[in-house]
Amino acid sequence: MSELDNINLSVIIPTKNRPHLLQRAMASVALQNYPGFEVCIADNNTDAEISRQVKATVSHFENQYPQIKWLYIHSNKPYAAGTRNDGIAATQGKYIIFLDDDDELLSNSIKLRMHEMSADAGLALLYCAGYSKVYPYPFKMYRYYHYSKQLHQHKLMMMSCSSIMINREIFDRNNLHFDEQLSRMEDYDLCRKIIEKGLKVRSIPLPLVQINLHPETRMSSQHLISYDFKHRLIARWGQTADNEIYDYAEGVYIWRKCFGMSNAPYAEMVKTLKKDFNKTPGLPFKLKYKLVSLSPMLYLSLYHLLISFSQRRKNKQAHRS
Repeated sequence: MSELDNINLSVIIPTKNRPHLLQRAMASVALQNYPGFEVCIADNNTDAEISRQVKATVSHFENQYPQIKWLYIHSNKPYAAGTRNDGIAATQGKYIIFLDDDDELLSNSIKLRMHEMSADAGLALLYCAGYSKVYPYPFKMYRYYHYSKQLHQHKLMMMSCSSIMINREIFDRNNLHFDEQLSRMEDYDLCRKIIEKGLKVRSIPLPLVQINLHPETRMSSQHLISYDFKHRLIARWGQTADNEIYDYAEGVYIWRKCFGMSNAPYAEMVKTLKKDFNKTPGLPFKLKYKLVSLSPMLYLSLYHLLISFSQRRKNKQAHRS
């Protein structure tokens, strides 16, 4: 029996409109020091030529790395949430890792996470630390918030979907999946369901993924807030979700300016946020705007320092709880 006859792990990579970035994500998986797993490329492209490129890339990796089972599927779902669900349905691994097509697994990411997950049959979700790389700036920030059941009652402080690993059996038993009507923040919604059900979560401080922030990320979309997703999350989770979405919206404006994709004046941003959320941005948002307008490098330097301080403080609280 070959290693590929007994698949224990599935890596699901949803992709859309970025075949050049997809190759880097796939290469980071192919170079993992772990035997006998499958990788599903869930193609959400509507452009036939781009889909042809994705298929060709998958065929290339099949030939180059035959020790891995490579799957190609096409998903017609409107959002990434549905594409991930299609990937789950097409795969068989007991454990599942998600990887966005612009992110990367770091050395021994699979091996170390499999060791943690397989040691505890009751563990529903594991999230790891990682590095956040901000292009085109020379910043790579370590990001990690230690999980505390007591402190994290409304959200999991993980980096992104690329940092989580799940137990398929526990998810199936609890009817857990991504909400396909959400155009954004579907990982936030899924993690709240896990918390609500009281399922076991663990975090590890090892940096095992790299999250790449750049002008092609979804946060750079011209459509900053899709109100179907906003209203759906607020209806489900109430005021705490409203606060999370507002923070997300503020962050999108700042990151777009950091990437040079927006020249909107401060007054216009304030007007839009007030109209969309009935909230007036406070002094922190104004300071961020002024800093990033003055120098994105200066803003990112200070942002890095503040994140490091916040992580240390919150992780101490989490360890004590």
